[in-house]
Amino acid sequence: MTINELRHLYREQQLIEAIIEPSAQEGSWIVEFRHARGGLVLLTDSHGEECHYMNLELASKSAMAVGFKQVRVEAK
Repeated sequence: MTINELRHLYREQQLIEAIIEPSAQEGSWIVEFRHARGGLVLLTDSHGEECHYMNLELASKSAMAVGFKQVRVEAK
């Protein structure tokens, strides 16, 4: 889901937490959100491709752009 779609879910209180995890792509990070009904929702671009970030700061900024004030980081 794109940032705008995720913002809508956040405003509807459908997202519980933001999580940054290492990507399968070496040296990059992905952002996921825990849904209130269970499961994870991945942050994607407008083409449905997962967004990869080269550092934690950029990944955190995207997670917070959805509305979260803090983000959990999963170590490798």
